[in-house]
Amino acid sequence: MKTLGAHLFKKKSPSKKKGHSRASKSKSKKISLKLKLSPSKASFFAGLPTKNTVKSKPKKPNQPLPALVSQEVSHELISPPENANHLSIDQLIRPDSNLKDTLESFLLDQRSIHTKRAYARDLKRFVQYLLVRRFDEGSGLRRVDRNLIVGYRESLMKEGLEHTTIDRHLATLRSFFRWLVDEGLMDRNPAEQVRFLKPKRISKTLGFTDEEVRRILALPDLHKRTGAQHFAILMLLFYCGLRRSEICDIRTSQITTERDHPVIRLRGKGNVERFVVLNPKVNRALNHYLLITGKSLSKDQVLFSPIRNNRSKELQKPLDPSMIYYIVTTYAKKAGIRSRVSPHSCRATAISNARDRNVSDRAIQEFAGWASADMITRYDKRKTSVENSASLSISYDDDLKR
Repeated sequence: MKTLGAHLFKKKSPSKKKGHSRASKSKSKKISLKLKLSPSKASFFAGLPTKNTVKSKPKKPNQPLPALVSQEVSHELISPPENANHLSIDQLIRPDSNLKDTLESFLLDQRSIHTKRAYARDLKRFVQYLLVRRFDEGSGLRRVDRNLIVGYRESLMKEGLEHTTIDRHLATLRSFFRWLVDEGLMDRNPAEQVRFLKPKRISKTLGFTDEEVRRILALPDLHKRTGAQHFAILMLLFYCGLRRSEICDIRTSQITTERDHPVIRLRGKGNVERFVVLNPKVNRALNHYLLITGKSLSKDQVLFSPIRNNRSKELQKPLDPSMIYYIVTTYAKKAGIRSRVSPHSCRATAISNARDRNVSDRAIQEFAGWASADMITRYDKRKTSVENSASLSISYDDDLKR
């Protein structure tokens, strides 16, 4: 692994006479990012200052340090022993080559490119939090400890972020510091004992009713290539419960047969491979799309590619995930659906529909590609259906008519 410290930041230029021009001074403060880095690594270090780029502001005498946490969480503030090895805030803000290499290894170890990008964004936000509050200055709070993580959690709560988003930020820090402990750079994980918020609220993502699904699927024009493509994508969403990233990544070689049933072999979250059986209706939709677009399963190629591309004119590339979102929201709007929907709504609808038809939890778990069956209740959007409320079924023999 290449050493990144010498390439990411320029060394401080030697001091010169007072008459030196401003232009030459500014050159020593610029950050060099000419080294070829992975997107997640480059995005994390881009914009982070070195010691030369942060100007110290004069402090008022006897100015207290900024409060990290409110009194409600003071019971969590337990400092580590004095003799424990720790990572200083200054080291985290201005990492040396060893820490940069460790960070790159941590990001590369993640299986999904989406996880790598999310972890890089979360870590960059944490470092920016330290910079804005200037925790690297002064004599206090020089170490990354539990107090600091709890304060960061409180700061995210004050920004009004969703509890699930805050828990994801905490999970990123917990994973990163656990990696540093394994690498011998820290004695203990400062985020290990910081409690998650663990929200148990109902998800804001809404599912579709059966009638709404029928209205949406009746809209695409199957005589046109665009309509045939949109219809095939909607069928995969509603009948196979695929994620939009999975739809964009499908290649024709992944469509095969298993025990005389047509299936799609997928590689979902966590790089876990599974296959989804194609409903006969979905299989007909895919065959129609292949026929009208001239694609063949005998040739390995991207299944869903742009019909038109007015920018680069390149058509042999996968659809962008934003296009799946556009297809779902556009047809939902045409069908008269005004509620907030997304491709995830289609996935939740497929899982809810399967559960309404008494499909076993094990089969639904394999169908959705989950490691745990606990996710089923979270995705079942019809468990809170008003029409099927238990209160509407309650009756007593001696009901009073008033």
